[in-house]
Amino acid sequence: MKKKSLNTLLLGTAFAAAPWLHAAAAPMTQQQITQLVDNTIKPLLEKRQIPGMAVAVLYHGQPQFFNYGVAETEHQRAVTQDTLFELGSVSKTFTGVAGGVAVQSGLINLNDTVAQHSPELKGEQWQKITLLNLATYTAGGLPLQLPDAVTDPAGLWRYYQGWQPQWPAGTMRNYSNASIGLFGALAVKNSGLNYADYLKKSVLQPLKLTQTFITVPPSAQANYAWGYQDGKPVRVTPGMLDAEAYGVKSGTGDMMKFMQANINPAGLSPENKVLAKGITRAQSRYYRIGNMYQGLGWEMVDWPIVPAEVIAGSGNEMALQARPASALKAPQSAVASSWVQKTGSTNGFGAYIAFIPEKQLGIVMLANKNYPNPDRIAAAWQILKVLADRP
Repeated sequence: MKKKSLNTLLLGTAFAAAPWLHAAAAPMTQQQITQLVDNTIKPLLEKRQIPGMAVAVLYHGQPQFFNYGVAETEHQRAVTQDTLFELGSVSKTFTGVAGGVAVQSGLINLNDTVAQHSPELKGEQWQKITLLNLATYTAGGLPLQLPDAVTDPAGLWRYYQGWQPQWPAGTMRNYSNASIGLFGALAVKNSGLNYADYLKKSVLQPLKLTQTFITVPPSAQANYAWGYQDGKPVRVTPGMLDAEAYGVKSGTGDMMKFMQANINPAGLSPENKVLAKGITRAQSRYYRIGNMYQGLGWEMVDWPIVPAEVIAGSGNEMALQARPASALKAPQSAVASSWVQKTGSTNGFGAYIAFIPEKQLGIVMLANKNYPNPDRIAAAWQILKVLADRP
C-alpha cells in the first residue's frame, strides 16, 4: 500500500497539469519548464506552509532559476537566487569534496586510522577506525549529534576518547554529524589551516563560490534568510564541528555552480585538476547500504531509480536508522548513471540537491522551513523525471 500511495503522489498535480507530456518527445521550452516547476513547487509551499523557496534546475547544461515567496516575513523580502539559506547536512557534500581534495593533495589516506591523525585519540578503538569509516558513518555507532555538554575542544577530545563503538568498524552505517564532522577536522589538519579556511581555499575560491559561507559576513547579512519553526524566525546555533557537518549557508546561484562542477568535474580548468579529482573521489562508491551507495558526503543510487524506494528511504525513520553496510572490495569510481543526492536541515531550513551526471541534469531546492525529506525528493523527482525523458 505504501508504494501505491507514493506512486500516486509522483503522478500527481505536476504531471496532470502538463499536457505536453503526451506529445512527441522534444526539448522543453522555457515556458514548459516554468509551468512544470510552478505546478510542482507551489502546491508544496502551500501544503507545508513554507514562507519561501529558491529552486535551480540544470537542463541541457543550462541553469534556470525559480524563486517563490519571502526570505523573511516581517518585511516580506522576496527570495532571489542570491538569498542565503542554511544548507544543514548538504554541507556534508562540501566536506566530502574537501576531503577528496585532501586525499589528492597527499594530506591523508582514507585508510589511515584516526589515531594516526589525532594525538588526542590513542584509545584502542581508534586504532581500528579509519578516516573512511568516519566519512561514511561506519565507525561503529557515533551518534547523530554531539552531546550538548561538548562545547569546547578539550571537551570534544574527552568525549571522543571516552566513546566506545557498538559495532565493529565498517559493518553498520549510522548517520552521524559526530562522525563526518571529525573526518572533516582531521582531513585538513596537516594543511595547517582550520576547516573553514581550507574549504575556502581548496573548494569555494576555485569554483568562484563568492556567496557561500560558514559564518555570514556583515556584507552578506542582507541576503541571509530567516528560517521558520512554528511560525517563529530562527537561525542555526554554532556548535563544535558545525562547519564540517551542517554549517554552510549558500544560495541557488552558488549552489548551481557547485552542482555543475560535481556533474562535470572534467570540465574544470586545468589549474583545478586536483579539485576535479577530489570531486570525483567524493562521488566514489565505498559502501553499499540496501540500494544506496555511500560516498564522501554524497549518496548515490543507480539510475534509473525506483522513486518510491528512494523517497521512502529518505524518511527519518529509515535514513537515521543504523543499517548493515557492505564495503565494496575496491571503491568504485564515480558512476555517471547515478542519482546523486543529499538532503539537509536545520531547525528553520530544508535543503535538497540531486543530479544525474550522464544526463547533465539536476536540481537544488532551498527552503526557509524544515519540511519532510520525502516531500522534497518527491517534488524533485516529479521535475527531473519529466526533464530526463526529454532529449
